[in-house]
Amino acid sequence: MIESNPPTARRSPPRKRSDLVADQMKGWIMSRGLAPGDRLPPERDLIDLFGVSKSTAREALRSLEVQGLVRISTGPPGGAIVTAVTEGRALSLLGNYFYFSNLGLGDIYAVRRVLEPELAASVAGRLDEAQLDRLEALNEECSHQPSTRAEEHRQRLVELEFHDLLAEATENRLLGFQCRFINAVLRDCIVYRKLYGPEEDRQAPTDEVRPMAESGLDHHQKLMAAFREGDAEQARSVMAEHMAEAQSHMERLEAVIEALIVDEPSGVTWLAPHRRTGA
Repeated sequence: MIESNPPTARRSPPRKRSDLVADQMKGWIMSRGLAPGDRLPPERDLIDLFGVSKSTAREALRSLEVQGLVRISTGPPGGAIVTAVTEGRALSLLGNYFYFSNLGLGDIYAVRRVLEPELAASVAGRLDEAQLDRLEALNEECSHQPSTRAEEHRQRLVELEFHDLLAEATENRLLGFQCRFINAVLRDCIVYRKLYGPEEDRQAPTDEVRPMAESGLDHHQKLMAAFREGDAEQARSVMAEHMAEAQSHMERLEAVIEALIVDEPSGVTWLAPHRRTGA
């Protein structure tokens, strides 16, 4: 009896020497407690420090520059300076990872329904008056029937801005970043743009969209009451209900859009997501 060979694990391609050195440089920066604005040693010192050639050292520094961790300048004094990666850059790079993943509404809301209730609970009783006023102003902007498609588009963006402000306010930076990233993904997804996007992207009739807008505003107003009372459990409960209803509305509207597209002439071009650049 001939035994079959056991399956072999798929091996990752070997990493370049310069990538390994870039990792060592990052560790060295952290171990020395360097901060944005601090200058790295001159190139010749880095070559001696890491025991590499000039070309490898330069390629490693360029890798760190692409990652946004250093800025390389030429001329006197020149050299590499430590920089902080902006949130906008991190969101953009992470978004690129999912660019061809064809994420669906179910994927997005599976995550939103976990994160957003915890986000709401985390800020209840911790928002100052300025933050509460900003949130109230956003609700006010969505409290009337839009008179134009442009205003309706603006209101939909404001609804997500409400959630972005909560993400800014939480003391849990990782939770806030995850929520802002999911909001960015939602803004970029094709279905969202077909529903709420600019005039050239729109597919869904306004009367199909309005029930979701009214439901969202109602939940946002209930959240404001919980925030002002400092009731974390109530905030968590309201947000959980909000996310469940939002998913239901979005999936129903997605079906409406699919029906409209089927009725259109052939050759409909699906739009690629807008890429976000950030600050």
